[in-house]
Amino acid sequence: MKIQHLCKAFDGKMVLDHVSLTLESGGTACLMAPSGRGKTTLLRCIAGLETPDSGQITDLPERIAYVFQEDRLCDGFSAVDNIRLVTGKALGEGEIRRHLEELGLAGSLDQPVRELSGGMRRRVVISRAVCFGADLLLLDEPFKGLDDEARQQTADYILRHRGAAAILCVTHDREDAAALGGADIVTF
Repeated sequence: MKIQHLCKAFDGKMVLDHVSLTLESGGTACLMAPSGRGKTTLLRCIAGLETPDSGQITDLPERIAYVFQEDRLCDGFSAVDNIRLVTGKALGEGEIRRHLEELGLAGSLDQPVRELSGGMRRRVVISRAVCFGADLLLLDEPFKGLDDEARQQTADYILRHRGAAAILCVTHDREDAAALGGADIVTF
């Protein structure tokens, strides 16, 4: 993926000012900047949820998974069913359960996700993105609400199951970059 001179303004306020970035297949980069500098807007432009004012994004993979800052789960569905929504029949129920168990959710697989703690919900969201089988993982503050042990367990899970997917992670925490294997840190 290649981003060249991307610009985006809201109500006359420039939030992305000629941002350029290249991310190779299998690469990992973490975006770090103060709040309001356009990190989430950049992810939204990559995902096609916002239209840049100028600049371009090229070599964008076809399959993109997005972990938003909010969990965006179907509260009445179980963790397994939330993942099945994006995988369809591509993954069997047993494989989905193994993914969730790997993240420490073995005892909570069949209850509605509305009954799970914030950290447990976050791990369901991350597993859903990983199980989708994307070529690019967009992670917007993926480890918020996780303690240090769960953060490392979840980062290890992502790295184990990413395949050749590139990872672009928005974070305020250098420990997140370290957990993702010493990812390149991009500031703007």
